[in-house]
Amino acid sequence: MANYSYETLQRMSSYPWEGLKPGQRKSVRSWNRKEGVSEPDMLEAERLLETNPNMSMDEALGKVTSPAYKAASADTKERIAELRKAATPESEPAKPAKQAKPETKPKRDVAELVGEALNPKPADGVTGPDWQWLDQLPVDHAPVSSQGVYIALATAMRVNPGMWTRMRAYVRSDRKRGRQAARALANRVNSGDIPSMRPKGSFEGAYRTLEDGSSVCFARYVGEE
Repeated sequence: MANYSYETLQRMSSYPWEGLKPGQRKSVRSWNRKEGVSEPDMLEAERLLETNPNMSMDEALGKVTSPAYKAASADTKERIAELRKAATPESEPAKPAKQAKPETKPKRDVAELVGEALNPKPADGVTGPDWQWLDQLPVDHAPVSSQGVYIALATAMRVNPGMWTRMRAYVRSDRKRGRQAARALANRVNSGDIPSMRPKGSFEGAYRTLEDGSSVCFARYVGEE
C-alpha cells in the first residue's frame, strides 16, 4: 500500500468514492480508522458508498454518524425484525414434493465466460480484428488532485463573495485530532496552497468545533487585491 502524506489522505477522503483506485480506497479506510472512526460506522459508510459512489468517504461518515441517520437506521431494523416475526408461521409447513432435477449443462471454461463478458458478439457486419464492444465505459482512475477536489466549491464561492461556507467537516472520536485537521485545511486556504483558491489572500479560511463535536473548516471568497 502506498505511503500517502496526511494532507493527501485528507483530500482523498473528501474525493468522490468512484474516482479513487482500489489501493487509494484501502488507504482512506485505514486512515479514517486511525483517526478514530469506529468499525460499525465504517461498515455502514461503505454500504452507503456502494449505492452512492458519487459521495466521498467524509460525506458518508458524516451522514451515518448523524443522530438522525442512526435513529432512522435503528427504527428500520426494528420494523424489519417485527415483519420477520409476523411472517414466521407457528407450525412448520409441509415440505413440497421433490421436483425432477433439471438438465445440467456442461461446465464451461472460466476463460471462455470471461471472454464472452468482455467481448459480446456484435451484430452481423460490424466486426473488426481488434474491436471490443462494451456496454459501459470503465471507471476513470486519473490521479486525485486538490485542484479537482475543490475547484467546484471555489467557483461557487467566487459567485457568492464574502459569504462563509462549510468546506469540510471532520467527525472524529478524538476531538483534538479533528480540530487539528480542520485547522490544517484552513491554513492551506489562507496560504494559497490550494490551486483553485489562488492567488493567496483571495480566499479566507477558518475553523470551528461545533456542538456535536465535529470540527469544521469554513471558507469564503474575499476578492483579489
